[in-house]
Amino acid sequence: MKSEKFLLQMRNIHVSYNDIQALKGIDFDLYRGEVHALIGEHRAGKSSLAKVLSGAVRKKEGEIVFDGRSITNFTTKTSTLQGIGMVYQDLNIIPNLDSVKNIFAGQMIASRFGFIEYAKMMRSTLALFEKLSFRFDPGIPMYKLSLCQQYMVELARIWMMDPGLIIFDEVSNKLTPDEMGPIYRIIREKKQNGGSIIYITHNMDEVLQLADRVTVLKDGYRKGTEVVKDLDKYRLFELTYSFAINKKRLSEDTKRLLFIRKYIESVIQHLPIGVIILDSKDRVQIVNFAALKMLKLGHSAVLKMPLAKILEGINHEILAEIRQKLRAREEGIWDDVSLAHHALVRITAMRFRETDSGFFGATLLVQDVSVEHSLESYFARSEKMASVAEVAVGVAHEINNPLYIIKNTFELIEGEPLSPVVREKLTDIEKEVDRIVKIVNSLLSFSRLGELPKKRIPLAVLLEEVLLLLHHSLSQKNIRLKKRTGVFDAEIIGDENRLTQLFINLINNSIEAMLDEGILEVLILSEKREGRVRVVISDNGYGIPRDIHERIFQPFFSTKITKRNAGLGLSICQQIVKEHEGEISFESVPGEKTSFSVSFPLAQAPA
Repeated sequence: MKSEKFLLQMRNIHVSYNDIQALKGIDFDLYRGEVHALIGEHRAGKSSLAKVLSGAVRKKEGEIVFDGRSITNFTTKTSTLQGIGMVYQDLNIIPNLDSVKNIFAGQMIASRFGFIEYAKMMRSTLALFEKLSFRFDPGIPMYKLSLCQQYMVELARIWMMDPGLIIFDEVSNKLTPDEMGPIYRIIREKKQNGGSIIYITHNMDEVLQLADRVTVLKDGYRKGTEVVKDLDKYRLFELTYSFAINKKRLSEDTKRLLFIRKYIESVIQHLPIGVIILDSKDRVQIVNFAALKMLKLGHSAVLKMPLAKILEGINHEILAEIRQKLRAREEGIWDDVSLAHHALVRITAMRFRETDSGFFGATLLVQDVSVEHSLESYFARSEKMASVAEVAVGVAHEINNPLYIIKNTFELIEGEPLSPVVREKLTDIEKEVDRIVKIVNSLLSFSRLGELPKKRIPLAVLLEEVLLLLHHSLSQKNIRLKKRTGVFDAEIIGDENRLTQLFINLINNSIEAMLDEGILEVLILSEKREGRVRVVISDNGYGIPRDIHERIFQPFFSTKITKRNAGLGLSICQQIVKEHEGEISFESVPGEKTSFSVSFPLAQAPA
């Protein structure tokens, strides 16, 4: 394993509490000098994963490599010795002792006669507080400090051990944004000094501001790991949003009312149409994810905001009409309203009924009507890409000419008297030139344009060309390739360009599903009795959850949270397979193995 790149690698981690499975085969990587966020709904497994590292929980199954060393199981002591510190959601402090004694608990400085040297510990604590910019008296008992100051003492205790990894478990749930300021500063400073951070949170804004990568957990499985700069905030909300009820603190009546409220809010939040609920003064009370996405707004920023502010990107005349209708307690519909970022929406204003206390408020429905425009834009881009492909073909042909001149020159040089060292170097150069020729030929194969006549295609040769095109993506993630593509000379009738696109999409999906050092299998299986041939592409990535199995081939449906993904990949794959009279299916066990299987009729032997 590449210890110089990773501080931590966890593979197939299982954790159980009696009969409850908390983690069901989690994979997780942490780079050196990285802030890696962990998010997910309540009981997704975030804290369990962190506690495996802190030694508070023992894994049942799986592999851990920390700082290049294989670890069977951490204990609280070995975790600290290895350089791991964890700030728990529920503080681990002694209330009656002051900051100094809490920081040095278990490691008190004593003289050679056994007396505790409190003055020396106080000086060390003051120096540490100065370094961390903490401005409170370390001699005050902990129970007299604010919650924020107590967290700072806990962080100072961990900081004094100079750990390579600090884990924060939902600290921001207990503190205000202003109180979190010093902690954010310490996180950034730790990262700048080469340390690594695992940051567990429900706050999407924290993820976007602090983290380099984010891993989404759900029901004990890893839903995905993405680079934060590529995130679609709306998708991140959608994958992790949930409500929790504290059953111990609420009376039964209060719990029932809160459940109903949370259920209604959850329904509103996940409606496909944007919903904005206003109070009697036209201020935002509730806004759902669809509205946030369409209006390009941040969730925390819009609550209590005036309507004119959140709709400031639309035409002033339309905004004036909407406000006039709301003041007059009337309903209205405005079609094809253009937003600042060029989206087209339909806005519907509906008032709440009058009550004894007067006008209660209004609801705005915001519906995206730009799908047709998006489709037109998508197909326009496709035509543009075809033009780009045409240029690429021309460039590839131009590259081929000097390449063959170089190859011919090598043949001439081979006849000349050369030293063994020079001849060896020339052989290496010739091998690389041959590799460039293969890549260019693969590009030419992929870039053929127009309605190609269907012809006999050797399946093994086609897959080898696709794997050659994707060689860089595989090596970049250090993915091990297992292939069996030359078992027999299977040929099918089809369009070479479309089939190449099919296999590139399927293999790319497998690559994206895996962390570093995964395994990709590409097999060709004979089904001669049925007159067919089957291609199976498998990976050991995070898998496909059962609850979305029926939706993965739907157009514009995607589980990915990057901005670049349009959700068309598998839909296009299914269409290509149908065009070739084939069948496509998949099997997936999250955390273990996912396989896509494509079956085609074999080409008939020529008469």
